[in-house]
Amino acid sequence: MSVIAALRGTRVSVVTAAILLVTALCFGLFFIQEYRRVLTLERLTRAYVPGVHGVVLMSPHASSVQFEPWHPLEQNRSLETMLARLCSKAGLVETCATDPEIRFELFTKGQHVVYNGAVVELERGVLPLPEEVSRAFLEGRLRMIAQWVEENQRDDGSLPYLYSPSRGEYPEGSNVIRQMITVQGLYAVANILGDEKLRDAAVRAEGYMLRRSLRNDGNRAYMVEEDGEVKLGASALAVLALREKSGGESTAHERALGEFLLSMQRPDGSFQTFLQDEPTDENDRFYSGEALTALAKLAVATGEQKYYDALARSLPYYRAKLESDFYPQYAPWHMQAYAIAYQATDIEEYKAYTYWLADRLIETMLENDTDALPDEEGRFYNPDVPEWGPPHSSSTGIYTEGLTYAYEIARADGDVRRAQKYRDAVLQGTRSLLHVQWTPESAYYLTYPERVVGSFKRTVTDNRHRIDQMGHAANALARVYSVVLE
Repeated sequence: MSVIAALRGTRVSVVTAAILLVTALCFGLFFIQEYRRVLTLERLTRAYVPGVHGVVLMSPHASSVQFEPWHPLEQNRSLETMLARLCSKAGLVETCATDPEIRFELFTKGQHVVYNGAVVELERGVLPLPEEVSRAFLEGRLRMIAQWVEENQRDDGSLPYLYSPSRGEYPEGSNVIRQMITVQGLYAVANILGDEKLRDAAVRAEGYMLRRSLRNDGNRAYMVEEDGEVKLGASALAVLALREKSGGESTAHERALGEFLLSMQRPDGSFQTFLQDEPTDENDRFYSGEALTALAKLAVATGEQKYYDALARSLPYYRAKLESDFYPQYAPWHMQAYAIAYQATDIEEYKAYTYWLADRLIETMLENDTDALPDEEGRFYNPDVPEWGPPHSSSTGIYTEGLTYAYEIARADGDVRRAQKYRDAVLQGTRSLLHVQWTPESAYYLTYPERVVGSFKRTVTDNRHRIDQMGHAANALARVYSVVLE
């Protein structure tokens, strides 16, 4: 019954009416707040943010139980798994969260550590970054990469491919492309820091991979996966790693790998992406650009026209393909390839293509990531187009690296507007990468912190390690250090 209905036909003073009205409003506000505070499973699922919210589970049949905001991050568990654990903790069945009688409450709580003699609040388990990332700060983070390699490289030169920090386990698996990306990244960081110890580690990692995977086929060579597959991208990344190592005259290995890349290019400029009888363009969105970048670097190193011809042949095909149906995963590698080619040839088409790719990447990804929290900004994700792939640090790394090439030619070209736009985008990507880099402070809960410090999580809320997360981040941050923050 409303206050007006209750008072109808009753004589009351103005003061009494006012008191009754205020009382009703207070009760109304209380019930609204209580409705907002006490959640059903459906409303909890919509509102919950991992690392930000803790959850209280309330049942009429058991005492309330809860987990802290940082527990899911430390345990690398989903909300569903955390709720099942709360149910068990309360003495209920693991699926109790779906019981219509169960209610939930969200809460927030600060998490603090002592850093440089001061108490600092962590942001989802991570130290806050400075407002501006300086060259000195970035150098410190690059040296953490070298620290990770020193702690984790095995006697045979190999590096761990997968690691689950919360469990302290190394799952099985490997991938030549991802391993060679990391070899390239270690050479890049060693070169800019003048770190001979890291360079020696990269030489050993390279040797391990070439011994296991390099095969010669007449005058050409290619990299083979453990299952026997021969991927275009694996041979391209081998070239890029070897180019990063020497930087001077090309080696016999590089030229033999280059012959394989050329043999995989079709007359229309597209690529056969796997060495097999059946035509395929599987993973073309990655492998074509990796191959073109390797060919561009071989063109610069050797001066041979056949590599420049291959770049010229591919441009019309891929430009038309992406103008018809833009797919952002092509962009970062193609930017690298044609920026390098432009710097060597001054062909305006190459510059225009690089700029077009950079602009489209920024417009479709960075400027449309409305779901990103502050520590996720710069992750290159468009939630409206999920088929472009989920955000993770490997993709952030390659997108950021690609944009450093667009920035480099815009700056050299005197295009101030573009240079600033690309620099801003690169620095957003840089911050996103640094947010997921393990530091001693963020590894506070691990039994083996030395296995992760310096490496990179998959995302802010997924602490698993895969080797290409290190490789892509190392390549990107080395470019930021040497080109953008010089």
